[in-house]
Amino acid sequence: MKILSFLYIASLALFFSSTSNATVFIISGSIDPLQAGTNGGFGGGSGSGTGSVSGTYDDSTNLFSYNISWSDLTAGVTNIHFHLGAPGVGGGVALSVPSFDNPLIVNDVLLTGTQETDLLAGNWYVNIHTGGFGGGEIRGQVSATVVPEPSSALFLGLGAFALMLRRRSSRSK
Repeated sequence: MKILSFLYIASLALFFSSTSNATVFIISGSIDPLQAGTNGGFGGGSGSGTGSVSGTYDDSTNLFSYNISWSDLTAGVTNIHFHLGAPGVGGGVALSVPSFDNPLIVNDVLLTGTQETDLLAGNWYVNIHTGGFGGGEIRGQVSATVVPEPSSALFLGLGAFALMLRRRSSRSK
């Protein structure tokens, strides 16, 4: 009877632990003049500076948090955007940023379904515009990688195994 109760409780725990479909993604990218193609097209950047973008995206809440930082630009920042576009392809603004602080840290921006699809497909890039490069001095393609998460079922199974071993060792005494 105890074994049936244990199996019933374990089955319920497994069912409820596996119903969550939330996935968290790590957002990353390096920003440089070669990707911006300043004064010479994609791959021929003559601007200056480097930067990076990092952050997270939670597909269950649709919340996007990011950090953009840069250094050694030729002039002051005049604009920053996330644009829609594959590597080497220019596109319209997908998401505006609220300030030009360096580092720029923004938390919990609610994305639309279309924005989510484009972000996760690798079709967003960050473009940092300066006084000397109105079209963007440095650019960086944004990538999204799934955060590996330990399986709840694995831990439940390990717990059940430990209980079985404990029970066996108490019987043999």
